[in-house]
Amino acid sequence: MTENVFRQMETIESILLAIGKFSAESFRVSRIPLLNLPADVLEVLRFGQIEYTKARAIARIQDEKTRIQFLEDAKVLNLSLSEIKRKIKEIEQQSKSETPSLKNKADDTFRRLKKSQVWDDPKKQAKVEKLLAQLNALIEDDISK
Repeated sequence: MTENVFRQMETIESILLAIGKFSAESFRVSRIPLLNLPADVLEVLRFGQIEYTKARAIARIQDEKTRIQFLEDAKVLNLSLSEIKRKIKEIEQQSKSETPSLKNKADDTFRRLKKSQVWDDPKKQAKVEKLLAQLNALIEDDISK
């Protein structure tokens, strides 16, 4: 089996050498990871509608709707890689500046609290009890007004 894999690797290396664009190592490092791109980006890449460097940059956009719209814009407007990177930075800065509401923060904190390991530690349990008492007092104070 090892011999078979070795022969296949030799074949791949000879093909890449004949093409002359890159070595097996550079192919492994730069091209194979493209298979892990989000499906929407990978599809556009497979059809040759966008270069792989642009696809890798666009794949960094976490929000799927934003990424799909950006991908379409990049294709239609034929954005350069530097333009894509600049616009992605703008998107990232915008998403960072959109701080979640206090209610969303509280929901997230309580969700994480329920899943955490603080329930197993008596010291942490005491702290949680104290914080819950403070929250309850705050709520009661608000209700009584």
